[in-house]
Amino acid sequence: MIITPVDEIRGELEALPSKSYTHRAYFLALLAEEESTIENPLFCDDTLATVSAIRAFGAEVNGKTVSPPEEPSPGFVYARESGTTARFSTALAGGINGRTLIDGARRLRERPMDGLVKALKDLGAGISSSHLPLAVKGPVKSGKVSVDASKSSQFVSGLLLLGAKVGLKVEAMNPVSRPYIEMTLRTMEAFGVEFEREGFSFEVYPGVRRAKYRVPGDYSTASFFLGAGALYGKVRINNLLRDDVQADIAFLDALEEFGAKVRRGSDYVEVERGELKAITLDCSDFPDSFPILAVIAAYAEGKSVIRAKQLRFKESDRVRAMAVNLSRMGIKVRELGDGLEIEGGRPKGARIETFKDHRIAMAMSIAALGAEGPSVIEDTESVSKSYPGFFDDLRRLLG
Repeated sequence: MIITPVDEIRGELEALPSKSYTHRAYFLALLAEEESTIENPLFCDDTLATVSAIRAFGAEVNGKTVSPPEEPSPGFVYARESGTTARFSTALAGGINGRTLIDGARRLRERPMDGLVKALKDLGAGISSSHLPLAVKGPVKSGKVSVDASKSSQFVSGLLLLGAKVGLKVEAMNPVSRPYIEMTLRTMEAFGVEFEREGFSFEVYPGVRRAKYRVPGDYSTASFFLGAGALYGKVRINNLLRDDVQADIAFLDALEEFGAKVRRGSDYVEVERGELKAITLDCSDFPDSFPILAVIAAYAEGKSVIRAKQLRFKESDRVRAMAVNLSRMGIKVRELGDGLEIEGGRPKGARIETFKDHRIAMAMSIAALGAEGPSVIEDTESVSKSYPGFFDDLRRLLG
């Protein structure tokens, strides 16, 4: 795809439904006592992997309606490229009597599973490997477990979902991306799951009630267009709730720190271009925003440092991917172990490599809008992982 630069962007869009909440709602509907309805779900490659997973466990899914089995059954789960699907399925397989095989696409086979695998083994599950493909033989017994969550908060969320089925005490050690754990707990509350907590130690009681659950709008995918507003004009995104606990709501604070003008309504966010200055930021709690934050740093005056602990274990090595692409655009970038040092300037048009990573493709598309000269984005199909209509919405925003 060829992207030519624009002078200004002004417009508004409706936020996409949240991918993270959609995953959680469908897995909880699998465990519920009766039929549930998921309103406003996001359907993309990742969430369709989750729908396939809960079907493999015995649920009947008819679009937004989920009819749970009397008891989930073992089976085969192919998680595609979805880390959430793989990790939640692995955890829940620990509560099922029998042997479940879980696999995924090539990059997913490289992503860490070790903290979750160790926790499940400590609970008595039989597991064949520390990475995909792996087989899980349950059931585990109700009990207490500690999990090293320094590589992924999904290890904790998976065990919390398992606790909703079997009852479990979970202690999360060194958790990253903590707001995603809060999202899991909020969704559990909507499905009537009872739990107690002290910090990041939880006691989850078994039992999931049916729910009519509406998926909120997604701050993560909205961040790309809000970033465009910060760089090129003014953008408003509707259907973003001010009181949400989503990780990427912190992206708005980062925009303000850069110097953009941010207005928060009860159900919308509006971002307007300001005089952007370099910042130093650790986005370990909202790492999905790293690519678009790196793009904003590329336009900000001065030298920014953007870090996060787990960037190299995503759909791509995002530190390397952004370093390669921003360097191609003529931006001075220094690669750090856990992030980038970026000296802002005026990017030049370039041939962009997405590394088959949806967030790299979307972030670099926004970067190209203000570059000197046209850019070519290779492999735009990767956006279907989370936002199949991204380029349609980008065209709509550009008029």
